[in-house]
Order: sequence, then structure tokens, then C-alpha cells
Amino acid sequence: MSESGAGFARTMLGVLAWLVLGALGIVALGRLVHLDDALSWPYSALNAGTPLLYLPAYAALIVGFGLRRNALMVATVPLIGLHLFWTVPEVWPGGPEKVPSGAQQVRVLSANLLYYNTDAGRLGSQIEKEQPGIVVLIEASPLTLGAVQRSGALAGYQYRVDKPAEGAFGYAVYSRYPLSDWSAPVVGGQSVARMTVTLDGGRQFVLFPVHTNAPMGAEYAHDWRLQLERLTSEVRASRLPVVLAGDFNATRDNRPFRRLLSAGVRDAHDTANAGWDPTWPANELLPPVLRIDHVLASPAFAITGYRRGGNDGSDHLPIVAELALRVPSSSAD
Repeated sequence: MSESGAGFARTMLGVLAWLVLGALGIVALGRLVHLDDALSWPYSALNAGTPLLYLPAYAALIVGFGLRRNALMVATVPLIGLHLFWTVPEVWPGGPEKVPSGAQQVRVLSANLLYYNTDAGRLGSQIEKEQPGIVVLIEASPLTLGAVQRSGALAGYQYRVDKPAEGAFGYAVYSRYPLSDWSAPVVGGQSVARMTVTLDGGRQFVLFPVHTNAPMGAEYAHDWRLQLERLTSEVRASRLPVVLAGDFNATRDNRPFRRLLSAGVRDAHDTANAGWDPTWPANELLPPVLRIDHVLASPAFAITGYRRGGNDGSDHLPIVAELALRVPSSSAD
């Protein structure tokens, strides 16, 4: 390549790097000023991808270094700093909490089956291996729920709420503990279900099997926000400890999800410091990149373990949370 051609290529590379930084800067500024409250779409989807979205800023830093463009390198620093601030808590490994003395332990397995998944029965072997006290199944269609039932893994669960449906919004809860007080008001076009779980000894908590709309498009993003707001209100109003498990179609980078956390629940993954453990999409050639499946629990629960399950043919990986309901203080319920 001639010297003039090489110079043109360097100029265009520098221009491209500036354009990338400009686009990322607009997205970051929108997050900082809470523009996602006014424009759920597309900011909900963009913010969900925060761990990967800002990686081009590091490439721009390398380009700036290679081209000796000091201004370009300096311009990457705020974006890289924000990216690390937002992402490090998601990926930093640690360890779970200890089981408190006298606590009642509950293992929860949550799985989005993908309603047209013909291999959903493969989840049965994971249920048999984990032996959870509660199984939460999302996208429980007649096809997928029937396959898991035929695997035999659910046969030992005495208590259940089966609400299969064609399409993506059927659900089922299988429990070794009594279930009562089921209700499912419709919010944003979908059911927001809840039920009371009674543990051995009479201690109770409220369980929410969660599946929100995916915020893909303005209408769905509006409904998704309504559903998360309803869950936030339910958490704040509950007089019993709560557990929410399922597919929230949200990450910790989405403000409605962070508001839900601030209402008084903890993310089992974050509390156990499980590290980089995305759950979706799991049926592609590339590994999952987003963690949109969660188990959230009131502080009344110690989070004593968290892990991601194996592929069962769905586009989501199942998750398992180890919870321990603390002995209440004399002033608590």
C-alpha cells in the first residue's frame, strides 16, 4: 500500500473510532440521565447489553494508541470507567453466605422451557440430580410441561400449580411444601402469579413465578415496565418474605429491575458472587451473553448457593438457588 493509501486508512480508522465513541457516549449519557424512563425502547434493550455493548471502547483505545491520537485515548477513559463500574459487580467472583443457625433450607430450581422445545424432557435429569424443594417452570406449554412430566422427575412433588398454555406464557410450580392463596392478576396482558409456600414448622413465604414480556418494541417495553412495577409493588406490600423466580427479561443494568431489587429483595447470583454466569441465549452456536433469569429473595433468606444448570434444549439455561429462611427475631413475624 502506498504512503497516501496508508494515511487514508489511518484517517478512516480514526474517524470510525470517534464515531463508535460518539454512539456509545450517547447511550451512556442516556443511562446517566435516566432517559430509559422516558424511552423504554430502545434503551431497555441497549442497557441490558451493557457488559458487551461498551467493549468497542477498548478497541478505540487500542486504535488511539496505535495511531498516537492522544485525544482519542483520553476520550475512551470515561466510557471504560463507566463500563467497569457497571459491569465488575456482575462478573466479580466470591462466595455464598453461610447457613444461619436454625434456618430452614429451600432449594429452588427455575427453568424457562421454551414453549416449542421438543427436548424439554431433558430437564428431568437435572431435577432428579438437584432434588429441589421447589421447581418453577416458565413457558410451560402442553408440549414442554408434558415432556418434563413424562420424564418422571416431577412425580414426587405432592403440591403443584399447573397453568400450561399454548405459546410462551404458561407456567407451573411443583413443590414439596404446601401451596395456597394462588392468584394471578393480569398486568400488561400477562398474568403476574403469586402463591404462599408453607414450610415445615409453619413458616411461610410468598412465591412469584415470573415471566415478563420481552421489551422488544415500544408496546412490549411498556408492558414489561408495568409488570416489573407490579412486582415491585407486591414486594413492598408483602408482610411475608418473598421469593421471585423466573425469566424477568431484564438484567441488573435495567432501571425497572434495579427498582425491584431496591424494594427489598436480593439477587441470589449477586449475593453469592457467582461471577459471569449468563443464561440467554443458550441454543445458539455462541455461548449465552445475558443473565435475564433470576431468583430474588427477601433478606429474611440467606443465599447459601447459586449455580447455572445445563442445556435442556431451551434458549435459557436453568438456575438453582440455595436459600435458607432465617429464624425470625422476637419482633418479626
